[in-house]
Amino acid sequence: MLQIQWDFVVYTPDVQRSDGTSVKAAREALPADTAFRWIAGTDPRPLLVLRECPVCNKTDSALLRPGSDNERTIVLSRWFHCVKLPVDVIQPDQPFHALFPTNDAEHLFVCSVDGSSRIPLESDTSRPELWSAMSKVLAASYAKDPTSAAKEILHAHDKLDALDFHVRDLEKSRDDQIESAGHLDKDKVKKLEKELEATKKDLDDEKKSIDRLAKIELKPAKKA
Repeated sequence: MLQIQWDFVVYTPDVQRSDGTSVKAAREALPADTAFRWIAGTDPRPLLVLRECPVCNKTDSALLRPGSDNERTIVLSRWFHCVKLPVDVIQPDQPFHALFPTNDAEHLFVCSVDGSSRIPLESDTSRPELWSAMSKVLAASYAKDPTSAAKEILHAHDKLDALDFHVRDLEKSRDDQIESAGHLDKDKVKKLEKELEATKKDLDDEKKSIDRLAKIELKPAKKA
């Protein structure tokens, strides 16, 4: 539950020839508005777009900090369409080049689904600044500001951790009882099994609660 769901968008249009066959189109940069429409696709959520670099390639290190305040970032990302673009996006002929036109461009940004209200961010941006930017775009995109739901989800994650630890402890106690040759206490095993079943139900209920909290309607799309 604590992983960012990335979309790795690839632009691969075909060109129809006069004989009805198709060939791969020559690689060229798209206009910015077309690039935004392509990466958004059919997902109406606001965008969190990250360009990979030789240092952060194949990792989340441009957005997350090892062992530092990542949980809130990941929870907020649930309400974004998170897109990763390849290292070569800064090349002039890369289809999404208009989104990151130079190597001096920001490392990532958040924006509305159409590319408006763009807020540039860097990998070394402070966590409060990052969360503020994410929350600002979310508040503008959703009928109800997801920030308060994010706080409840974070609290629910703490409950999940406690329940998960309790499940492991109960499983160990049960297994120790079963493996104790000649000293099996059937009543104790039965009691542990019952408590284990109840704790797993609480765990499942907590996960369902998180799903309910995360379901927030987007604002109606603006008419063209």
